[in-house]
Amino acid sequence: MNRQPSTCSSSELKSALWPWVRDQFPLIRDRDHCRSPDDPLVFLDSAASSQKPQQVIDRISQYYKAEHANIHRGLYSLSEQATQAFEDARQLVASFLGARESSEVIFTRGCTESINLVARSWGTQNLTDPDDELILSVAEHHANIVPWQILQQQMGFKIHYVSLTEEGRFDLSEYKRLLNPRTKLVSVTHVSNVLGWVNPIDKIVQAAHEVGAYVMVDGAQAVGHRRVDVETLGVDFYAFSSHKMCGPTGVGVLWGRRSILETMPPYQGGGDMIVRVSTSGFEAADLPHKFEAGTPHIAGVLGYAQAVSFLTDIHDQADISAHSRTLAQVCMDELKGYSQVRVCHLIEDSQQADEDWQGIISMEHSQIHAHDLACFLDSRGVCVRAGHHCAMPLCDFLGVSSTLRVSPYIYNNLSDIHEFIKALDAAERFFGVR
Repeated sequence: MNRQPSTCSSSELKSALWPWVRDQFPLIRDRDHCRSPDDPLVFLDSAASSQKPQQVIDRISQYYKAEHANIHRGLYSLSEQATQAFEDARQLVASFLGARESSEVIFTRGCTESINLVARSWGTQNLTDPDDELILSVAEHHANIVPWQILQQQMGFKIHYVSLTEEGRFDLSEYKRLLNPRTKLVSVTHVSNVLGWVNPIDKIVQAAHEVGAYVMVDGAQAVGHRRVDVETLGVDFYAFSSHKMCGPTGVGVLWGRRSILETMPPYQGGGDMIVRVSTSGFEAADLPHKFEAGTPHIAGVLGYAQAVSFLTDIHDQADISAHSRTLAQVCMDELKGYSQVRVCHLIEDSQQADEDWQGIISMEHSQIHAHDLACFLDSRGVCVRAGHHCAMPLCDFLGVSSTLRVSPYIYNNLSDIHEFIKALDAAERFFGVR
């Protein structure tokens, strides 16, 4: 039988803000305005990459049509204007993060490169002894595991992994037992890209600093949903990607404390990261340029600045995280009617869906493989992720090979959740599960 969709009285979902937000995303807006049974689109894979609002698309197009020139090099006005726009973008990101100065903001190609930068630059200088220790968690994205494993193979230091509680949360008790004076760095995610739990970064930082360890945070899943102030958090490094927060692909950020960044050698060599080069050696440029070798993704950074402005405007009006969480809770409530669906974390009622959960749902069906289910949902216009989500150690911990992930964002609404549930209902009928 067809299940009736639940209703939601959330003020966030009733607000006129969210229809306005949805209308800013042309890929979704245009499908909404010409939707037909043969051409639906329900995009619920924003944890992988978010859609882009019109102002981001327009800014990138405008740069290429009327403003393109290389930066930090030319003395002509077009180059100087591009340079100023690029550095204005850096200042905007610094303000968005609560950073003390813009020179602490390093532009990279993404969160992955940001973490690799720290591993290859800071790590090679500070993880030099076989007794040195690094702490990760089993819930990390591969981007916050593999760079350290590569470095470990070369340097020989130890890596410890913090486990999770039965509810799937970061185990603070085990973490504190692992910390000791040999711990040099703790590198953890801010928000799990599989379970959606928000890690207690303030407590993680406090405990690490007490033993003299630095803390790096993978914020890829956090900055697009919640306000992040790096000074308030107390972290030493913070990394994230533009494309998960309404910006273009190919742009990322590493924020680091100036006092630490100044001690780190350049990550790559090339143009724009030097003051002087001779046949006998080179002199690196000051921050942030010594970590930005070569011509950057200028258009991408300018587009990303528009994404930051867009999200800042929304943050000033509403709680983005609460919106995603409310939609996900409606979905969770609906999933309780499916006896063969298991959600890979424990949220039994709306009281538990608090600010410690960002509204990411990973689920498995006992009779339908996640890949088969995702393909069927796609035939109904529903876009969700299936697989290990670049988190194999976490899947091993959970005892699953792959899951189906639902990750709503600012442009989603209750209709999207109901369409997902209708498609799931149809999938069970199609596969003869009931």
